[in-house]
Amino acid sequence: MNEGTHSKEVSQYYDQNTRLFNMFGKTGGTGNIHASLWGPGVLTSTEASNFTNRLILNHIQTRKNRVANVLDLGCGTGASLSYLCNQLAVDTRLQGVTLSTRQANRANRLFLSSSGRVEVHVADFHHLPDPWTGQFDVAFAIESFVHSNQPESFFLEAKRILKPTGDLILIDTFPEPEINEPEFGFTNEVTDYQQFWKAGNVLDLNQIESLANRCGFEIRSEIDLTDYVEKDRLRDRWIARYVRTCKRMTALHPYLRALRGGNAVQAGFRHGWLTYRQINLASCSI
Repeated sequence: MNEGTHSKEVSQYYDQNTRLFNMFGKTGGTGNIHASLWGPGVLTSTEASNFTNRLILNHIQTRKNRVANVLDLGCGTGASLSYLCNQLAVDTRLQGVTLSTRQANRANRLFLSSSGRVEVHVADFHHLPDPWTGQFDVAFAIESFVHSNQPESFFLEAKRILKPTGDLILIDTFPEPEINEPEFGFTNEVTDYQQFWKAGNVLDLNQIESLANRCGFEIRSEIDLTDYVEKDRLRDRWIARYVRTCKRMTALHPYLRALRGGNAVQAGFRHGWLTYRQINLASCSI
């Protein structure tokens, strides 16, 4: 599948499903469209939903160099940007990109009162605006890198828009190396992960590090967050049963197909071929 076709499919995926993701997701009213993490100190669904946002905030606040401009690469309806806006200094500017026009419109309505401090654009993170070259201190991608079927372009564009001292943070699902082995035993689950979760790549950490190095990044640290992901909920068991018995029904509605993709992710965690991690990268000389 070429880059344009895949990006269009991802755009449609979020145009069609965002309202239902927000309606049925247990996000504590945050509007986040990413995994809730029950990490240390988390007591409520709101805190769990914002745990990844807090990880981004901690990175920004503990950074040596001042952060003036932040970019969310795959910002959804702007929930992460809203969280950061409320926590960071008033002179920090935040921008986000999403392929989904519906998401961008909803996000910009949310930020009407931000006096231009927060902006969301309809754009592909493989092809960011030319004037953004060297403009950002920190760029982050929460559960959006997985959608890239051109990961080299992703890293090259991130390198271009970051300042020489800039940081890139990925928080996402990452397959274990065995997923690409011929004898791998969960082919059907991986197919569902790619088709219905819109996973454009299945790069493991070693492959990501090699590619990132070629594009001018080095991994400074990485954190395995898999244990914090809520698993085997009653909801997950019902969805697994639905996928086992009613696969053909996924053709009836895009949200049913999204549930099938989510089931593949849960199966990946359960069987150990999928992890959930934070990868912190810094710009370096190529």
